[in-house]
Amino acid sequence: MPNNYFQFKQFRIEQDKCGMKVTTDGCYFGASFIPYDSGRILDIGTGTGLLSLMAAQRTIIPIDAIEINTDAFEQAQTNFSISPWTNQFSIYHISLQEFQPYHPYDQIICNPPFFVKSQAGQSKNKNQALHADTLSMEDLAFHSSRLMSEKGELWVMYPEAEMQQFLEVAKNTGFIPHSRFILRNKKDGPVFREIIEFCKVQRNLKLSSDVYIKKSDGSYSESFIKTLKDFYLHL
Repeated sequence: MPNNYFQFKQFRIEQDKCGMKVTTDGCYFGASFIPYDSGRILDIGTGTGLLSLMAAQRTIIPIDAIEINTDAFEQAQTNFSISPWTNQFSIYHISLQEFQPYHPYDQIICNPPFFVKSQAGQSKNKNQALHADTLSMEDLAFHSSRLMSEKGELWVMYPEAEMQQFLEVAKNTGFIPHSRFILRNKKDGPVFREIIEFCKVQRNLKLSSDVYIKKSDGSYSESFIKTLKDFYLHL
């Protein structure tokens, strides 16, 4: 059973109420996304608040987070309030489809639900965190475009097959893929997550990285340690 909390070097995540706990791929996503030093960030479906907190550790700009699930909303509120960056966050208990802010966002981050038409489990909170019933790919792309500044970025993480679907949806919405991280558990293992930065305008310097988390002996790879060393407590 997962712990009720996850301790990072500079903050702590309480996660007893959330369907989606802190995961290794979620942490890598939070560390690979590089927040701006100006503008405003939106975290869609913040859950525990993990991505927002990892961003706040590295920037002083305002971060807005939205969460439709009541328990997750309250959990993220708690995690923001006990962090060193309390005043940096605004959190809204609302769906993406209903969200009407007064300003555009320069960076949008989302670790979206991805199961489609699959059997749900017994936990309502976990179902909402994992299943795309309340946030389809089409809604994520459309409303991210609606809320994003013209030169902004959208960062998302999906399993490999779902990312291929989202690439087509994003293209139809006017997004262009830019930076890309391919995650494997081991060096020669299958791809289990992809992280892609999407833009509305073409950029020249594309970044593509094929990353594996653990070496054959079970220890973390050098690239993983380099990316997470400022966050993980024992790195």
